[in-house]
Amino acid sequence: MDAEDLYFDGLDLFAEQDWRGAVAKFKESAAADPTYVDAFHGIARACFEGREEDVALLQDAIVAAKQIVELTPGDVTGYSTLSQIYVWLGDKDTAEFWGNKARVAGWKDQLREEKHRNEGKISAEDDAKKLA
Repeated sequence: MDAEDLYFDGLDLFAEQDWRGAVAKFKESAAADPTYVDAFHGIARACFEGREEDVALLQDAIVAAKQIVELTPGDVTGYSTLSQIYVWLGDKDTAEFWGNKARVAGWKDQLREEKHRNEGKISAEDDAKKLA
């Protein structure tokens, strides 16, 4: 199985709220392709969701979320996930640090999109699809 197939198997387990099973599949996906960022999103999210069953999962969530932002600097979701984790851990300063990175990344995305819209690289039809 390739990384994407393993990832989709992980999503099925995630939907069933089988956090440990989902984490295992997402980790297999990441092992199959260490650049497949969706696998790290899956690990981080499943670990975060399973934190009440096993708080130690939060350490795996941190590692995965840091891998997300290493692979895709400016990934708003990666930064936001890190912020959520640290909020849950009660580390306000670190949560604010990652939350600020998420805000800045979001602003940059908005500015890029506005620039592309003004340059005609994004059509009104593309905007309508986002709203649908």
